[in-house]
Amino acid sequence: MTEILALEHLAIVPAGPTLSMSVGAGQSLAIVGPTSSGKTHFLQVLAGIERPAQGSVRIHGKLAVASADGVSRRTKVQALIPRTDVSPRGMRVADLLYKMRLGEARYKQIGDLSPGQFAAYELLGPLLTDANLILIDGQLDHLDPWALHDVMIILRGLQGDGVTIVAATNRPDLVSQFDAVIVLKDKQVRFAGSIEELKRLGPPHSIQVATEHHEGVRALVAPFQVQVTETADGIRYETPEGQQLAARMLLEGYGDVQFMISRPSTLEEALLSLF
Repeated sequence: MTEILALEHLAIVPAGPTLSMSVGAGQSLAIVGPTSSGKTHFLQVLAGIERPAQGSVRIHGKLAVASADGVSRRTKVQALIPRTDVSPRGMRVADLLYKMRLGEARYKQIGDLSPGQFAAYELLGPLLTDANLILIDGQLDHLDPWALHDVMIILRGLQGDGVTIVAATNRPDLVSQFDAVIVLKDKQVRFAGSIEELKRLGPPHSIQVATEHHEGVRALVAPFQVQVTETADGIRYETPEGQQLAARMLLEGYGDVQFMISRPSTLEEALLSLF
């Protein structure tokens, strides 16, 4: 896989841990963390707007940043739209405007746009370019649910064409749609890795057994130890040696067991465990 973004011993503050990471063509990276954790600063370092405190950033290709900085509030949305009907990536411009809910707002000044429309406007520029690395600083969080759904489909299509997406977000439901994640706190990296690696940092599965009267079931459950993991084939239950019989009796029904609920930890819980 072609490398698009390379971070070498990178840090945005002088002290603390450094990060080395490679992001390939068509991959996506989420940057998450509390308010003032350094997400915007981190993206500015990637974009070359700010200098890193330690290490270096290498970009192999063309960069586009979702931003309206330097654009007059009196500028109309129409001014950003190319005169051609098709973007450099082959997307029909009219379709793009419709999916981003900007079709009816194309003649508005950007100062008159709603927060969701303004976020879509900031995203529109990079989507109309032939950049192979797009940086997004929170705009996804401000889109309305319908525009967000379509924008995520557009971004996945761009990834299929080899475009790399790096986006700052505070939404766990969005984080789960990325290939990798960097978690920041106090401008320091607390975690960097895949979504599956992040999930493993959360609390273990919890198992709820419904039973009312049978003391034998309670005796089984009280000392019960089980490890629950998700596999491609479903949920897998493993028990220490000597408890296999108890596990089978519990899972297949014993006494007045009515049902059993296995609840996996969530991505949000894994993120909260880092703070």
